[in-house]
Amino acid sequence: MSKYVISDIHGCYEEFIKMMDLINFKEDDELFILGDVIDRGHNPLEIIDYIMSHSNISLIKGNHEEIFIDYYNGDEPYAWFFNGGKTTYDQLEERGTEYAERLYKYISSLPLIKVIDKYILVHSTLDFIDNYNDLSLEVFLNKQEENICLWGRENIGEEKQYKDYTVICGHTPVQVINETKRDEEVKILYRKGTIYIDCGCFIGKHEGGKLACLRLDDKQEFYVKSID
Repeated sequence: MSKYVISDIHGCYEEFIKMMDLINFKEDDELFILGDVIDRGHNPLEIIDYIMSHSNISLIKGNHEEIFIDYYNGDEPYAWFFNGGKTTYDQLEERGTEYAERLYKYISSLPLIKVIDKYILVHSTLDFIDNYNDLSLEVFLNKQEENICLWGRENIGEEKQYKDYTVICGHTPVQVINETKRDEEVKILYRKGTIYIDCGCFIGKHEGGKLACLRLDDKQEFYVKSID
């Protein structure tokens, strides 16, 4: 049994399926996805369907899932469209209200954070509040704010570490963090107490975009290059 982490698939269903084949994902394995499976790419709902049909895949809420919740609760769709949600919106229109309601209930139930062994999994980042290392894990996590977990980038370049735990997060592509588009330099990035795993699959192959996966058991890295 192995444990894997992926982030920011963004509708890239073909790359996702290739990754499942590459890691030889089995029934007794576990996969943790750090949010943002919808929007931008061509097949967001196919990814959602795949996740919902596999009990050994856990999805953590990302900011794009939260944008969908806001839209479903009455926000105008323009902010969602601005953030790449038009494809998801169009596919939801085709599938009808019953499917949209089921998706809403599922996404609304998603956690912001998961702790797996000595890893803290979150979409974006954590708030390292004053005296954070004096807090128990439960108190430290309970003090986290949703907005920071979904949208925060404050710790990039100023990474901190909570005790002997390592944060694994997505949200910000490593191309942005490292200011590079060179294919050989676009890979999972290790900083103090933090692993950045978003390799910008939705950005496209011309900017080194790829889907990255990390096996927690031995830190083995897997990559599938963007198709588009």
